Amino acid sequence: MKPLTEIRERLDEEIAKREKPDSRLPLDRDPVPGPFEDLVREYYERLGSGE
Repeated sequence: MKPLTEIRERLDEEIAKREKPDSRLPLDRDPVPGPFEDLVREYYERLGSGE
């Protein structure tokens, strides 16, 4: 993602949070550390499958 596009999206999200505090926005955008990528992917796959 281009830096200016990322900044624009983050600003839009922050403005939305302030205007509508009950709106749903992503909680975390930090990348998953390499050693944990598979574990996190499997977790979300299980979560999505209803297990």
